[in-house]
Amino acid sequence: MIARKLLLPVLLIAAAVRVWGLGFGLPYAGSRVDETAVAGPAVQFLSGSLRPPNFMYPTGLLYAVAILYVVWFAINRPFGTYTSLAAFAESRRQSLAPFFYVSRGLSAAMGTLTVWWVFAICRRVFDETVAIVAALFMALAFLHVRDSHFGTLDVSMTALVVLSVRMILRWQDAPGWRRAAAAGLVAGLATSTKYNAFAVWVPWVVALAMRAIADRQSAKVALRRSAAALASFSAAFAAGFFGATPYALVAWSQLVADLKAQGATLAQGHGLALSRGWWHHSVVTLPAALGWPLYLAGVAGGAGLLLTRWRASAVVLAFPLAYFLVAGSGYRVFARDMLPILPFLCMTAAWLTSAAVRAILPPRRHTARAWTTAAVALALVAPSARNVVLLDRVLTRADNRVIVARELAALIPSGSLVYQSGESYGRIPFGLSDPPLRVETCEFDETSATFTCGGRFPDWIILQRSPLVLYSRVPAAVERIVRERYERVREFKVADERPSRRYDQQDALFLPLTGLEGVERMGPKFEINRLRQ
Repeated sequence: MIARKLLLPVLLIAAAVRVWGLGFGLPYAGSRVDETAVAGPAVQFLSGSLRPPNFMYPTGLLYAVAILYVVWFAINRPFGTYTSLAAFAESRRQSLAPFFYVSRGLSAAMGTLTVWWVFAICRRVFDETVAIVAALFMALAFLHVRDSHFGTLDVSMTALVVLSVRMILRWQDAPGWRRAAAAGLVAGLATSTKYNAFAVWVPWVVALAMRAIADRQSAKVALRRSAAALASFSAAFAAGFFGATPYALVAWSQLVADLKAQGATLAQGHGLALSRGWWHHSVVTLPAALGWPLYLAGVAGGAGLLLTRWRASAVVLAFPLAYFLVAGSGYRVFARDMLPILPFLCMTAAWLTSAAVRAILPPRRHTARAWTTAAVALALVAPSARNVVLLDRVLTRADNRVIVARELAALIPSGSLVYQSGESYGRIPFGLSDPPLRVETCEFDETSATFTCGGRFPDWIILQRSPLVLYSRVPAAVERIVRERYERVREFKVADERPSRRYDQQDALFLPLTGLEGVERMGPKFEINRLRQ
Protein backbone atom coordinates (compact mmCIF):
# COMPACT_ATOMS: atom_id res chain seq x y z
CA MET A 1 0.00 0.00 0.00
CA ILE A 2 2.82 2.43 0.90
CA ALA A 3 4.59 1.63 -2.37
CA ARG A 4 1.48 2.51 -4.38
CA LYS A 5 1.20 5.82 -2.52
CA LEU A 6 4.82 6.56 -3.43
CA LEU A 7 4.20 5.83 -7.10
CA LEU A 8 2.54 9.19 -7.79
CA PRO A 9 5.48 11.26 -6.43
CA VAL A 10 7.90 9.09 -8.42
CA LEU A 11 5.84 9.62 -11.59
CA LEU A 12 5.78 13.36 -10.95
CA ILE A 13 9.55 13.36 -10.56
CA ALA A 14 9.88 11.34 -13.77
CA ALA A 15 7.67 13.80 -15.66
CA ALA A 16 9.41 16.86 -14.23
CA VAL A 17 12.94 15.85 -15.21
CA ARG A 18 11.72 14.92 -18.71
CA VAL A 19 9.84 18.17 -19.30
CA TRP A 20 12.52 20.42 -17.79
CA GLY A 21 14.51 21.78 -20.73
CA LEU A 22 12.09 20.48 -23.39
CA GLY A 23 12.59 23.60 -25.52
CA PHE A 24 16.34 23.06 -25.91
CA GLY A 25 17.96 24.30 -29.11
CA LEU A 26 14.98 26.20 -30.48
CA PRO A 27 14.60 27.97 -32.85
CA TYR A 28 17.38 25.87 -34.38
CA ALA A 29 16.17 22.53 -35.76
CA GLY A 30 19.46 20.65 -35.63
CA SER A 31 20.36 20.42 -31.96
CA ARG A 32 19.17 16.80 -32.12
CA VAL A 33 19.49 16.01 -35.82
CA ASP A 34 17.20 12.94 -35.85
CA GLU A 35 14.20 14.99 -34.76
CA THR A 36 13.63 16.26 -38.29
CA ALA A 37 13.35 12.65 -39.49
CA VAL A 38 10.17 12.44 -37.39
CA ALA A 39 8.76 15.98 -37.59
CA GLY A 40 9.49 16.39 -41.31
CA PRO A 41 7.48 13.41 -42.63
CA ALA A 42 4.76 14.02 -40.03
CA VAL A 43 4.23 17.53 -41.41
CA GLN A 44 4.19 16.21 -44.96
CA PHE A 45 1.44 13.76 -44.03
CA LEU A 46 -0.78 16.76 -43.27
CA SER A 47 -0.99 17.38 -47.03
CA GLY A 48 -3.00 14.17 -47.38
CA SER A 49 -0.33 11.86 -48.80
CA LEU A 50 0.52 9.23 -46.18
CA ARG A 51 3.24 7.48 -48.16
CA PRO A 52 6.59 7.78 -46.35
CA PRO A 53 9.75 8.89 -48.20
CA ASN A 54 11.48 5.61 -47.25
CA PHE A 55 11.36 2.79 -44.72
CA MET A 56 14.51 3.52 -42.75
CA TYR A 57 12.00 4.10 -39.97
CA PRO A 58 8.55 2.48 -39.79
CA THR A 59 5.67 4.94 -39.82
CA GLY A 60 3.82 4.17 -36.59
CA LEU A 61 5.25 7.05 -34.59
CA LEU A 62 5.30 9.36 -37.61
CA TYR A 63 1.55 8.91 -38.03
CA ALA A 64 1.02 9.38 -34.30
CA VAL A 65 2.90 12.69 -34.41
CA ALA A 66 0.90 13.78 -37.47
CA ILE A 67 -2.33 13.03 -35.57
CA LEU A 68 -1.08 15.11 -32.65
CA TYR A 69 -0.35 17.95 -35.09
CA VAL A 70 -3.97 17.80 -36.20
CA VAL A 71 -5.09 17.89 -32.56
CA TRP A 72 -2.83 20.89 -31.92
CA PHE A 73 -4.31 22.66 -34.95
CA ALA A 74 -7.87 21.88 -33.81
CA ILE A 75 -7.17 23.30 -30.33
CA ASN A 76 -5.70 26.51 -31.74
CA ARG A 77 -8.12 27.08 -34.61
CA PRO A 78 -10.88 28.75 -32.53
CA PHE A 79 -8.36 31.40 -31.47
CA GLY A 80 -7.55 32.27 -35.08
CA THR A 81 -3.97 31.12 -34.79
CA TYR A 82 -4.18 29.14 -38.03
CA THR A 83 -6.78 29.51 -40.78
CA SER A 84 -6.33 26.00 -42.16
CA LEU A 85 -4.35 22.82 -41.66
CA ALA A 86 -2.20 23.79 -44.64
CA ALA A 87 -1.51 27.17 -43.02
CA PHE A 88 -0.50 25.39 -39.82
CA ALA A 89 1.92 23.17 -41.75
CA GLU A 90 3.33 26.21 -43.55
CA SER A 91 3.84 28.03 -40.24
CA ARG A 92 6.90 25.90 -39.63
CA ARG A 93 8.81 28.35 -41.81
CA GLN A 94 8.18 31.03 -39.20
CA SER A 95 8.44 28.91 -36.04
CA LEU A 96 9.43 25.31 -35.43
CA ALA A 97 8.46 25.41 -31.77
CA PRO A 98 4.92 23.92 -31.96
CA PHE A 99 6.08 21.01 -34.11
CA PHE A 100 9.04 20.16 -31.92
CA TYR A 101 7.15 20.63 -28.67
CA VAL A 102 4.52 18.14 -29.85
CA SER A 103 7.00 15.39 -30.80
CA ARG A 104 9.17 16.05 -27.74
CA GLY A 105 6.12 16.12 -25.50
CA LEU A 106 5.12 12.70 -26.82
CA SER A 107 8.55 11.32 -25.93
CA ALA A 108 8.39 12.84 -22.44
CA ALA A 109 4.93 11.35 -21.89
CA MET A 110 5.97 7.90 -23.13
CA GLY A 111 9.10 8.07 -20.99
CA THR A 112 6.98 8.77 -17.93
CA LEU A 113 4.56 5.96 -18.79
CA THR A 114 7.54 3.61 -18.98
CA VAL A 115 8.17 4.27 -15.28
CA TRP A 116 4.58 3.30 -14.49
CA TRP A 117 4.78 0.11 -16.56
CA VAL A 118 8.09 -0.86 -14.94
CA PHE A 119 6.31 -0.58 -11.58
CA ALA A 120 3.45 -2.75 -12.86
CA ILE A 121 5.76 -5.51 -14.12
CA CYS A 122 7.75 -5.67 -10.90
CA ARG A 123 4.63 -5.72 -8.76
CA ARG A 124 3.36 -8.68 -10.79
CA VAL A 125 6.63 -10.63 -10.89
CA PHE A 126 8.15 -9.65 -7.51
CA ASP A 127 6.43 -7.39 -4.97
CA GLU A 128 5.56 -3.76 -4.34
CA THR A 129 8.88 -2.94 -2.68
CA VAL A 130 10.82 -4.04 -5.75
CA ALA A 131 8.25 -2.24 -7.90
CA ILE A 132 8.65 1.20 -6.32
CA VAL A 133 12.44 0.92 -6.19
CA ALA A 134 12.53 -0.05 -9.88
CA ALA A 135 10.21 2.87 -10.71
CA LEU A 136 12.55 5.26 -8.88
CA PHE A 137 15.56 3.90 -10.76
CA MET A 138 13.73 4.25 -14.07
CA ALA A 139 12.50 7.76 -13.27
CA LEU A 140 16.09 8.96 -12.83
CA ALA A 141 17.92 6.80 -15.40
CA PHE A 142 20.16 9.38 -17.05
CA LEU A 143 20.16 8.18 -20.67
CA HIS A 144 16.42 7.57 -20.63
CA VAL A 145 15.77 11.04 -19.23
CA ARG A 146 18.08 12.55 -21.83
CA ASP A 147 16.38 10.89 -24.78
CA SER A 148 12.90 11.55 -23.37
CA HIS A 149 13.60 15.18 -24.32
CA PHE A 150 14.09 14.25 -27.97
CA GLY A 151 11.27 14.03 -30.51
CA THR A 152 12.64 10.75 -31.87
CA LEU A 153 11.61 7.09 -31.92
CA ASP A 154 13.60 5.36 -29.23
CA VAL A 155 11.82 6.30 -26.01
CA SER A 156 8.36 5.59 -27.44
CA MET A 157 9.56 2.24 -28.79
CA THR A 158 11.05 1.38 -25.38
CA ALA A 159 7.78 2.25 -23.67
CA LEU A 160 5.80 -0.05 -25.96
CA VAL A 161 8.33 -2.86 -25.49
CA VAL A 162 7.88 -2.63 -21.71
CA LEU A 163 4.10 -2.56 -22.15
CA SER A 164 4.36 -5.61 -24.44
CA VAL A 165 6.24 -7.55 -21.78
CA ARG A 166 3.63 -6.54 -19.25
CA MET A 167 0.85 -7.81 -21.55
CA ILE A 168 2.72 -11.07 -22.14
CA LEU A 169 2.99 -11.60 -18.39
CA ARG A 170 -0.76 -11.00 -18.03
CA TRP A 171 -1.40 -13.66 -20.66
CA GLN A 172 0.99 -16.05 -18.93
CA ASP A 173 -0.90 -15.65 -15.66
CA ALA A 174 -4.33 -16.16 -17.26
CA PRO A 175 -4.08 -17.51 -20.82
CA GLY A 176 -6.73 -16.62 -23.34
CA TRP A 177 -6.83 -15.57 -26.96
CA ARG A 178 -7.91 -12.02 -26.12
CA ARG A 179 -4.89 -11.44 -23.89
CA ALA A 180 -2.62 -13.05 -26.46
CA ALA A 181 -4.05 -10.76 -29.14
CA ALA A 182 -3.65 -7.68 -26.91
CA ALA A 183 0.01 -8.55 -26.31
CA GLY A 184 0.56 -9.15 -30.02
CA LEU A 185 -1.09 -5.86 -30.98
CA VAL A 186 1.14 -3.84 -28.63
CA ALA A 187 4.20 -5.74 -29.85
CA GLY A 188 3.24 -4.95 -33.45
CA LEU A 189 2.81 -1.26 -32.63
CA ALA A 190 6.19 -1.27 -30.87
CA THR A 191 7.84 -2.72 -33.97
CA SER A 192 6.02 -0.17 -36.12
CA THR A 193 7.62 2.49 -33.95
CA LYS A 194 11.13 1.13 -34.50
CA TYR A 195 12.17 -2.20 -35.96
CA ASN A 196 14.37 -3.03 -32.95
CA ALA A 197 11.24 -3.91 -30.98
CA PHE A 198 10.85 -7.10 -33.02
CA ALA A 199 12.94 -8.74 -30.28
CA VAL A 200 9.79 -8.72 -28.12
CA TRP A 201 8.95 -12.01 -29.84
CA VAL A 202 11.56 -13.66 -27.63
CA PRO A 203 9.75 -13.13 -24.30
CA TRP A 204 6.53 -14.18 -26.02
CA VAL A 205 8.04 -17.48 -27.15
CA VAL A 206 9.54 -18.02 -23.68
CA ALA A 207 6.16 -17.37 -22.05
CA LEU A 208 4.44 -19.67 -24.56
CA ALA A 209 6.91 -22.49 -23.91
CA MET A 210 6.74 -22.11 -20.12
CA ARG A 211 2.95 -22.07 -20.21
CA ALA A 212 2.84 -25.21 -22.34
CA ILE A 213 5.20 -27.02 -19.94
CA ALA A 214 3.18 -25.93 -16.93
CA ASP A 215 -0.13 -26.94 -18.51
CA ARG A 216 -1.40 -30.01 -16.67
CA GLN A 217 -3.65 -31.10 -19.51
CA SER A 218 -2.57 -33.69 -22.04
CA ALA A 219 0.16 -32.87 -24.51
CA LYS A 220 -2.44 -32.66 -27.28
CA VAL A 221 -4.53 -30.13 -25.37
CA ALA A 222 -1.44 -28.10 -24.44
CA LEU A 223 -0.31 -28.05 -28.06
CA ARG A 224 -3.74 -26.92 -29.25
CA ARG A 225 -3.86 -24.09 -26.71
CA SER A 226 -0.35 -22.99 -27.59
CA ALA A 227 -1.18 -22.97 -31.28
CA ALA A 228 -4.30 -20.88 -30.68
CA ALA A 229 -2.36 -18.40 -28.54
CA LEU A 230 0.42 -18.18 -31.13
CA ALA A 231 -2.09 -17.59 -33.91
CA SER A 232 -3.81 -14.83 -31.92
CA PHE A 233 -0.52 -13.14 -31.05
CA SER A 234 0.78 -13.40 -34.63
CA ALA A 235 -2.39 -12.07 -36.24
CA ALA A 236 -2.58 -9.16 -33.82
CA PHE A 237 1.13 -8.43 -34.29
CA ALA A 238 0.65 -8.25 -38.05
CA ALA A 239 -2.39 -6.01 -37.58
CA GLY A 240 -0.43 -3.69 -35.30
CA PHE A 241 2.65 -3.50 -37.51
CA PHE A 242 1.02 -3.24 -40.93
CA GLY A 243 -1.86 -1.17 -39.60
CA ALA A 244 0.64 1.50 -38.53
CA THR A 245 3.07 0.90 -41.43
CA PRO A 246 0.61 0.07 -44.23
CA TYR A 247 2.81 1.11 -47.15
CA ALA A 248 5.20 -1.71 -46.25
CA LEU A 249 2.70 -3.99 -48.00
CA VAL A 250 2.67 -1.79 -51.09
CA ALA A 251 6.43 -1.25 -51.32
CA TRP A 252 7.71 -4.50 -49.84
CA SER A 253 10.93 -4.49 -51.88
CA GLN A 254 11.83 -1.02 -50.60
CA LEU A 255 11.14 -2.14 -47.03
CA VAL A 256 13.47 -5.11 -47.47
CA ALA A 257 16.17 -2.93 -49.04
CA ASP A 258 16.00 -0.38 -46.22
CA LEU A 259 16.09 -3.13 -43.59
CA LYS A 260 19.19 -4.56 -45.26
CA ALA A 261 20.79 -1.12 -45.16
CA GLN A 262 20.01 -0.89 -41.44
CA GLY A 263 21.53 -4.32 -40.92
CA ALA A 264 24.67 -3.31 -42.81
CA THR A 265 25.07 -0.23 -40.61
CA LEU A 266 24.71 -2.37 -37.50
CA ALA A 267 27.34 -4.80 -38.73
CA GLN A 268 29.88 -2.30 -40.07
CA GLY A 269 29.41 0.70 -37.79
CA HIS A 270 28.53 4.29 -38.51
CA GLY A 271 31.38 6.28 -39.99
CA LEU A 272 33.88 5.53 -37.24
CA ALA A 273 35.41 2.22 -36.23
CA LEU A 274 35.03 1.59 -32.50
CA SER A 275 34.94 -1.62 -30.51
CA ARG A 276 32.23 -4.22 -31.02
CA GLY A 277 28.93 -3.41 -29.37
CA TRP A 278 29.04 -6.14 -26.71
CA TRP A 279 32.17 -4.60 -25.24
CA HIS A 280 31.48 -0.93 -25.96
CA HIS A 281 27.99 -0.94 -24.49
CA SER A 282 29.16 -2.93 -21.46
CA VAL A 283 31.97 -0.57 -20.50
CA VAL A 284 30.85 2.77 -21.97
CA THR A 285 27.18 3.12 -22.83
CA LEU A 286 25.40 1.31 -20.01
CA PRO A 287 27.61 2.64 -17.18
CA ALA A 288 27.00 6.15 -18.55
CA ALA A 289 23.30 5.45 -18.96
CA LEU A 290 22.71 4.48 -15.32
CA GLY A 291 25.87 5.31 -13.41
CA TRP A 292 28.26 2.56 -12.38
CA PRO A 293 26.54 1.65 -9.06
CA LEU A 294 23.10 1.17 -10.59
CA TYR A 295 24.49 -0.56 -13.68
CA LEU A 296 26.52 -3.07 -11.66
CA ALA A 297 23.55 -3.72 -9.39
CA GLY A 298 21.41 -4.38 -12.46
CA VAL A 299 23.90 -6.86 -13.93
CA ALA A 300 24.38 -8.60 -10.59
CA GLY A 301 20.62 -8.70 -10.03
CA GLY A 302 20.05 -10.24 -13.44
CA ALA A 303 22.64 -12.92 -12.72
CA GLY A 304 21.10 -13.56 -9.31
CA LEU A 305 17.64 -13.97 -10.79
CA LEU A 306 18.91 -16.44 -13.38
CA LEU A 307 20.53 -18.49 -10.63
CA THR A 308 17.76 -18.38 -8.03
CA ARG A 309 14.46 -17.42 -9.66
CA TRP A 310 14.84 -18.11 -13.34
CA ARG A 311 11.33 -19.50 -13.78
CA ALA A 312 9.69 -16.42 -12.31
CA SER A 313 11.93 -13.98 -14.16
CA ALA A 314 12.53 -15.76 -17.48
CA VAL A 315 10.02 -13.66 -19.44
CA VAL A 316 11.34 -10.42 -17.96
CA LEU A 317 14.97 -11.29 -18.74
CA ALA A 318 14.33 -12.77 -22.18
CA PHE A 319 14.00 -9.44 -23.99
CA PRO A 320 17.13 -7.66 -22.68
CA LEU A 321 19.31 -10.74 -23.15
CA ALA A 322 18.12 -11.35 -26.72
CA TYR A 323 18.21 -7.66 -27.59
CA PHE A 324 21.74 -7.15 -26.27
CA LEU A 325 22.94 -10.26 -28.09
CA VAL A 326 21.79 -8.80 -31.43
CA ALA A 327 22.33 -5.07 -30.86
CA GLY A 328 25.85 -5.64 -29.57
CA SER A 329 26.89 -7.97 -32.38
CA GLY A 330 28.09 -5.24 -34.73
CA TYR A 331 30.06 -2.01 -34.70
CA ARG A 332 27.23 0.52 -34.66
CA VAL A 333 27.30 1.64 -31.05
CA PHE A 334 24.86 4.52 -30.71
CA ALA A 335 24.07 5.03 -27.04
CA ARG A 336 20.36 5.31 -27.86
CA ASP A 337 20.36 1.70 -29.08
CA MET A 338 20.66 0.58 -25.44
CA LEU A 339 17.56 2.41 -24.24
CA PRO A 340 15.30 -0.70 -24.40
CA ILE A 341 17.60 -2.51 -21.96
CA LEU A 342 17.50 0.16 -19.26
CA PRO A 343 14.03 -0.63 -17.84
CA PHE A 344 15.03 -4.25 -17.29
CA LEU A 345 18.32 -3.34 -15.63
CA CYS A 346 16.33 -1.07 -13.31
CA MET A 347 14.08 -4.02 -12.47
CA THR A 348 16.95 -6.40 -11.72
CA ALA A 349 18.81 -3.74 -9.69
CA ALA A 350 15.64 -3.16 -7.65
CA TRP A 351 15.25 -6.88 -6.98
CA LEU A 352 18.87 -7.12 -5.83
CA THR A 353 18.42 -4.10 -3.55
CA SER A 354 15.36 -5.60 -1.91
CA ALA A 355 16.83 -9.10 -1.70
CA ALA A 356 20.08 -7.85 -0.12
CA VAL A 357 18.25 -5.88 2.56
CA ARG A 358 15.97 -8.82 3.35
CA ALA A 359 18.95 -11.12 3.65
CA ILE A 360 20.58 -8.81 6.19
CA LEU A 361 17.60 -7.75 8.29
CA PRO A 362 15.08 -10.22 9.78
CA PRO A 363 11.35 -9.95 8.85
CA ARG A 364 10.34 -8.60 12.26
CA ARG A 365 12.36 -5.44 11.62
CA HIS A 366 9.93 -4.17 9.04
CA THR A 367 10.58 -0.46 9.56
CA ALA A 368 14.35 -0.92 9.48
CA ARG A 369 14.01 -2.87 6.25
CA ALA A 370 11.98 -0.08 4.65
CA TRP A 371 14.40 2.68 5.61
CA THR A 372 17.45 0.64 4.68
CA THR A 373 15.95 -0.21 1.29
CA ALA A 374 15.25 3.47 0.70
CA ALA A 375 18.78 4.45 1.70
CA VAL A 376 20.42 1.83 -0.51
CA ALA A 377 18.16 2.72 -3.44
CA LEU A 378 18.95 6.42 -3.14
CA ALA A 379 22.67 5.69 -2.93
CA LEU A 380 22.54 3.55 -6.08
CA VAL A 381 20.58 6.08 -8.11
CA ALA A 382 22.41 9.17 -6.83
CA PRO A 383 25.10 9.37 -9.60
CA SER A 384 22.46 9.04 -12.30
CA ALA A 385 20.19 11.57 -10.58
CA ARG A 386 23.06 14.05 -10.36
CA ASN A 387 23.72 13.70 -14.07
CA VAL A 388 20.01 14.23 -14.75
CA VAL A 389 20.10 17.56 -12.92
CA LEU A 390 23.27 18.62 -14.76
CA LEU A 391 21.72 17.59 -18.06
CA ASP A 392 18.52 19.53 -17.56
CA ARG A 393 20.46 22.63 -16.56
CA VAL A 394 22.41 22.43 -19.83
CA LEU A 395 19.23 21.90 -21.85
CA THR A 396 17.65 25.07 -20.44
CA ARG A 397 20.50 27.17 -21.89
CA ALA A 398 20.73 28.35 -25.47
CA ASP A 399 22.59 26.10 -27.90
CA ASN A 400 26.00 27.49 -28.81
CA ARG A 401 25.07 27.41 -32.51
CA VAL A 402 22.12 29.69 -31.78
CA ILE A 403 24.23 32.08 -29.72
CA VAL A 404 26.95 32.34 -32.38
CA ALA A 405 24.43 32.68 -35.21
CA ARG A 406 22.99 35.75 -33.49
CA GLU A 407 26.37 37.22 -32.54
CA LEU A 408 27.78 36.91 -36.06
CA ALA A 409 25.51 39.68 -37.35
CA ALA A 410 27.62 42.14 -35.35
CA LEU A 411 30.92 40.55 -36.43
CA ILE A 412 30.63 39.61 -40.09
CA PRO A 413 29.47 42.10 -42.73
CA SER A 414 26.69 40.91 -45.03
CA GLY A 415 27.99 39.61 -48.35
CA SER A 416 31.20 38.23 -46.82
CA LEU A 417 32.66 34.96 -48.05
CA VAL A 418 32.67 32.41 -45.21
CA TYR A 419 34.06 28.91 -44.75
CA GLN A 420 32.96 26.62 -41.89
CA SER A 421 34.89 23.49 -40.98
CA GLY A 422 33.32 20.26 -39.81
CA GLU A 423 30.19 18.46 -40.90
CA SER A 424 26.89 20.26 -41.37
CA TYR A 425 25.50 18.87 -38.08
CA GLY A 426 27.67 21.20 -36.03
CA ARG A 427 27.81 24.23 -38.28
CA ILE A 428 26.33 27.62 -37.44
CA PRO A 429 22.88 28.14 -39.02
CA PHE A 430 23.07 31.53 -40.72
CA GLY A 431 19.77 33.38 -40.72
CA LEU A 432 18.79 33.16 -37.05
CA SER A 433 19.76 36.76 -36.36
CA ASP A 434 17.38 39.68 -36.84
CA PRO A 435 17.80 40.79 -39.56
CA PRO A 436 19.19 37.55 -41.03
CA LEU A 437 22.87 37.53 -41.92
CA ARG A 438 23.37 37.04 -45.66
CA VAL A 439 26.76 35.58 -46.59
CA GLU A 440 28.33 33.51 -49.34
CA THR A 441 29.78 30.15 -48.30
CA CYS A 442 32.45 27.91 -49.74
CA GLU A 443 34.00 24.53 -49.03
CA PHE A 444 37.55 23.21 -48.86
CA ASP A 445 38.90 20.65 -51.31
CA GLU A 446 41.41 18.54 -49.40
CA THR A 447 42.73 16.91 -52.59
CA SER A 448 43.96 20.20 -54.03
CA ALA A 449 44.22 21.97 -50.65
CA THR A 450 42.23 24.92 -51.98
CA PHE A 451 38.95 26.64 -51.18
CA THR A 452 36.12 26.39 -53.70
CA CYS A 453 35.96 30.16 -54.05
CA GLY A 454 37.44 30.70 -57.49
CA GLY A 455 40.96 31.00 -56.14
CA ARG A 456 40.05 33.41 -53.33
CA PHE A 457 40.61 32.97 -49.64
CA PRO A 458 37.41 33.32 -47.59
CA ASP A 459 36.97 36.60 -45.73
CA TRP A 460 36.13 34.59 -42.63
CA ILE A 461 36.96 31.07 -41.47
CA ILE A 462 34.87 29.55 -38.68
CA LEU A 463 36.50 26.54 -37.07
CA GLN A 464 34.18 24.04 -35.40
CA ARG A 465 35.82 22.24 -32.46
CA SER A 466 34.45 19.34 -30.44
CA PRO A 467 35.52 15.91 -29.17
CA LEU A 468 33.33 14.37 -31.90
CA VAL A 469 36.20 13.59 -34.24
CA LEU A 470 33.92 12.27 -36.97
CA TYR A 471 31.88 15.46 -37.22
CA SER A 472 34.22 18.29 -36.16
CA ARG A 473 37.47 17.44 -37.92
CA VAL A 474 39.48 20.41 -39.21
CA PRO A 475 41.74 19.59 -42.21
CA ALA A 476 45.42 20.08 -41.42
CA ALA A 477 45.80 22.37 -44.46
CA VAL A 478 43.05 24.63 -43.12
CA GLU A 479 44.78 24.79 -39.73
CA ARG A 480 47.98 25.91 -41.49
CA ILE A 481 46.21 28.52 -43.61
CA VAL A 482 44.48 29.96 -40.56
CA ARG A 483 47.81 30.27 -38.73
CA GLU A 484 49.47 31.99 -41.68
CA ARG A 485 46.77 34.30 -43.02
CA TYR A 486 44.04 34.83 -40.41
CA GLU A 487 43.59 36.47 -37.03
CA ARG A 488 41.22 35.19 -34.36
CA VAL A 489 38.44 37.61 -33.55
CA ARG A 490 36.18 35.69 -31.16
CA GLU A 491 35.95 32.34 -29.47
CA PHE A 492 32.71 30.76 -28.23
CA LYS A 493 33.29 27.96 -25.72
CA VAL A 494 30.80 25.39 -24.44
CA ALA A 495 32.75 23.64 -21.68
CA ASP A 496 36.01 23.54 -19.78
CA GLU A 497 38.70 21.12 -20.88
CA ARG A 498 38.37 17.68 -19.28
CA PRO A 499 40.04 14.70 -21.00
CA SER A 500 37.87 12.26 -19.02
CA ARG A 501 34.68 13.54 -20.68
CA ARG A 502 33.19 10.95 -23.04
CA TYR A 503 30.96 11.46 -26.07
CA ASP A 504 28.84 9.16 -28.20
CA GLN A 505 31.34 9.31 -31.05
CA GLN A 506 29.13 7.91 -33.81
CA ASP A 507 26.20 10.18 -33.00
CA ALA A 508 26.07 13.83 -34.08
CA LEU A 509 24.88 14.95 -30.64
CA PHE A 510 27.11 17.66 -29.21
CA LEU A 511 26.45 16.71 -25.61
CA PRO A 512 28.66 14.39 -23.54
CA LEU A 513 27.61 11.04 -22.16
CA THR A 514 29.81 11.50 -19.11
CA GLY A 515 31.49 14.49 -17.51
CA LEU A 516 28.61 16.96 -17.62
CA GLU A 517 30.29 19.00 -14.91
CA GLY A 518 31.73 22.11 -16.50
CA VAL A 519 29.50 21.90 -19.60
CA GLU A 520 27.68 25.18 -20.14
CA ARG A 521 25.63 24.44 -23.23
CA MET A 522 25.07 22.13 -26.20
CA GLY A 523 26.95 22.51 -29.46
CA PRO A 524 30.57 22.69 -30.60
CA LYS A 525 33.09 25.33 -29.67
CA PHE A 526 33.65 27.93 -32.41
CA GLU A 527 36.68 30.00 -33.36
CA ILE A 528 35.95 33.02 -35.59
CA ASN A 529 38.91 34.00 -37.77
CA ARG A 530 39.21 37.02 -40.10
CA LEU A 531 41.49 37.28 -43.13
CA ARG A 532 44.38 39.63 -42.43
CA GLN A 533 44.52 42.74 -44.61
